Amino acid sequence: MAAPSPRTGSPLGTASGTSDATSFAVTLPTHAAGDTLFVFIASDGTGATMSCTGWTQIGAANSTTSKGHLFQRDAVAATSSETNPTFISTAAEQYAAYAYAVPGSALLNIEAASSSGSGAAADAPNLAPSAGTQDYLFIVFYAFDNATIGMSVGPTGYSTPAITGNGVATGATAVTAYKTTTAASSDNPSAATNTSEQWAAFTIAVWETPAAPPPSMGGMGLMMGMIG
Repeated sequence: MAAPSPRTGSPLGTASGTSDATSFAVTLPTHAAGDTLFVFIASDGTGATMSCTGWTQIGAANSTTSKGHLFQRDAVAATSSETNPTFISTAAEQYAAYAYAVPGSALLNIEAASSSGSGAAADAPNLAPSAGTQDYLFIVFYAFDNATIGMSVGPTGYSTPAITGNGVATGATAVTAYKTTTAASSDNPSAATNTSEQWAAFTIAVWETPAAPPPSMGGMGLMMGMIG
């Protein structure tokens, strides 16, 4: 089974307005019925708890001045016109986000690990998913509390980093990149090269559970004999 991969046109970035707010509308990328949807949000403070009806929070982690939030659509997208979600926050802050649409024949699995620090080498952690050796989509996500973050070098083997900041000096920047792997059991992304700042970093694994194999003909024959 091939590793899942983002649909063409995904990921798509969204940034909040110029004023702190307690709600944040995220624009979803092009998607189709059956896709699983993911949203990763950076906020410029650590106090916010975020939620959205129909979405499950996979995880959240702080640096000293920023926070990252990970969400998955609670059910496989029913149509290709899934409504752009509005996330509600318990604190008025600035936000930046990336949304992914990933095709799959069933709701995809996701696990994540986080790390945090300060400086010019944001380092997403090692992640060994509980599913063991599998084909995976690995995503790195960084949450910064500055709207002017640059990342000249991302982790080795990952796509060119996608960067969205909200244009406010005390705002937030979200950065993501991804890669697909086959027969992997873990991934430890190399450190990035970025504007020196406080950061929270995530390594995220996405995979599809293989379908159960059909019963063997031998087993079917044995069952028919028992019935007869």
